[in-house]
Amino acid sequence: MLTLPTRRIIFWLKATIVITCLSFIFLFTHLVDITEKRHYRYPAQYIPSYHCPLPNKTVTIPKHHGFVRNKTNFPTDEKVLVFVETLYSKLGKQIINILDALKIPCKIETLTKNLPLLTTAKRGRFSIIIIENYYKYLNLLTWNRQLLDKYCREYGVGIISFISNRPNSYINAKVKGSKLTIHTQQHATNLRFSERSRVNFIGKPGAVLQAPEPDKDDWILFDVTNGYEGIVLVDDIFGQERASVILDDGSEDGIERILFGHNFTHWINKLAFIDSLRFRYMRESLMYDDLERYIQIDIDDIFVGTSGTRMIKADVDALLQSQYRLRRDITNFTYSLGFSGYYFRNGDSLEDEGDERLIENGKHFFWFPHMWKHNHAHEHNQTYLEAIMTQNKLFAQNMGLHVNSGYAVSPQHAGVYPVHEALYNSWQLIWNITVTSTEEYPHFRPASARRGFIYRNISVLPRQTCGLYTHTQFFHSYPDGFTKLLSSIEGGDLFFTIVINPFSIFMTHQQNYANDRLGIFSFERVVNFIKCWTNLHLRWVEPVLVASAYFTRYAAEKTPVWSVSLHAL
Repeated sequence: MLTLPTRRIIFWLKATIVITCLSFIFLFTHLVDITEKRHYRYPAQYIPSYHCPLPNKTVTIPKHHGFVRNKTNFPTDEKVLVFVETLYSKLGKQIINILDALKIPCKIETLTKNLPLLTTAKRGRFSIIIIENYYKYLNLLTWNRQLLDKYCREYGVGIISFISNRPNSYINAKVKGSKLTIHTQQHATNLRFSERSRVNFIGKPGAVLQAPEPDKDDWILFDVTNGYEGIVLVDDIFGQERASVILDDGSEDGIERILFGHNFTHWINKLAFIDSLRFRYMRESLMYDDLERYIQIDIDDIFVGTSGTRMIKADVDALLQSQYRLRRDITNFTYSLGFSGYYFRNGDSLEDEGDERLIENGKHFFWFPHMWKHNHAHEHNQTYLEAIMTQNKLFAQNMGLHVNSGYAVSPQHAGVYPVHEALYNSWQLIWNITVTSTEEYPHFRPASARRGFIYRNISVLPRQTCGLYTHTQFFHSYPDGFTKLLSSIEGGDLFFTIVINPFSIFMTHQQNYANDRLGIFSFERVVNFIKCWTNLHLRWVEPVLVASAYFTRYAAEKTPVWSVSLHAL
């Protein structure tokens, strides 16, 4: 029989063993919560959507009817002659970039003693003449002025030009050789597109911008009289309606001119310039008269990213709600998600729930492969690429993701251009890819020069940036401040990327839809801005259809500008 001390020792030993076992069970079941570094998520900052500044009065928006320009006996080549101040002037470069983005061929000259050859046999060499400084045109040598005007009259060629403030200039003055009155050093308010102008096509009358940004007394305003038509209307400091962009219908001397009283510092002038090009061309092969714009928003790096930067469940729900809102203004719009399956459930517990939420709602999105482990294609041979693509494909099948669209994007666009043969071969063998996109062809900058090409039966479409990258996750830390982002959206780079390009494929990353959700904010706001200020119709279709439409319109781009892959050197 055990003594009392022995029984007590055994009791405490048993109690210790039980407590130890319970502790191990507790630690095992809660190990993740104990070892995991929790990332507190602040609620996404809310910023109201863009408010369209419509006046209280009812505005009748005229329908766009075709109009017939007076035909001449002599045809002209589909080319623009641009006279710049210097080859390095800011406005001159902006004009050239717009023409380049619109894929309009042009010849750049400076106004000197000798004009370039304007005709060949019985054909004019230029369909339109753009002059950066209208004063230089007015003060041309008599012989050159007569020669240029004679060419414009005989070939039905119009002039687009810009008038700027000059030191010691008169406040009110008559333009040399015409009855047009200009007012220099003016303050412009209540900017709007004219309801009566034949020129406005993309620009939509109705909205009124109270003040330009920057708001300076550096505008030249025109009186609208017989023979002239206001394109962009403003009010001066006395409330008098004048024009900042005006059409001279040529009733005085037979030459149609569009004059700008300000440069492209303000976006409304830039939009009026694009409409002016369309108005003067009237050649479908140069400027298409359609108002449709195809938009695709790619979200790369789904499941990729360090903990704290990834989407959580609330972000996924917000993305789906954003898709529904965008469909009000973009026909059939669907976010395109590029996934790397290796990183699934590789974040903290909140982010893992976000990954699972994406899979749950997978049927609502458009999915495309973005490499198994976010691999850079040019670093691997075909055998390895086939293996990792197969892994990504098996992941998609196991998760019930429908990935059979024929579209893929290579991380950092590696191997697309310069081409890496193994990438194209593997894409076709594993995924049956027929379309991809890149921002690198033929060069990353300028963006206006990006083009497409077809290689190995895979259509490579130009891809666009939108000011959002993996590190842009919060409004308060956006590079150069929130106003920089806002200026891109409201009349800046993002806005004009959509206006100028009939087909826009945007690169974003899943980090842009977490935390403050800058991606959702940017695209919803720019769509609202477009709806307010333009007549554009926005659409989404699958990439295969975009590629078909793109190369139907730009057939000359099918053949690539060849380059040797660095991997092959």
